[in-house]
Amino acid sequence: MLPPKPSPPPPAGFVKSPLSETKLTGDTFELYCDVVGNPTPEIQWWYSEINRADSFRQLWDGARKRRVSISTAYGSNAASALGVSRLTLDDAGTYECRASNDPRRNDLHQNPATTWIRAQATITVLQSEWSL
Repeated sequence: MLPPKPSPPPPAGFVKSPLSETKLTGDTFELYCDVVGNPTPEIQWWYSEINRADSFRQLWDGARKRRVSISTAYGSNAASALGVSRLTLDDAGTYECRASNDPRRNDLHQNPATTWIRAQATITVLQSEWSL
């Protein structure tokens, strides 16, 4: 008789999701993401230009000429903050917090849609009168 297959961990869940905001050029924004799960989930930040939901790109600390900062803490839960400073009109778009505690989440042979949960916020950037 075959041993029973181990059951996958319960999926991660959001405690705090990023919130959409409207900012001016030159401003800064911060988005927060707090996720629970066992084992503790991994968090990633992704970005897509307005109306380009099919073209998400992963963000990293120090991206966009050091204007992007990402700080993540792992403990009994995972909490992450994404900050973008000195906003330009090109920073407008959809920012996505992705989290997963599935041990197969980075396996390239698996379907990633089934292992990552996602929460999105839209950042609108308006031209500041002072930066014209």
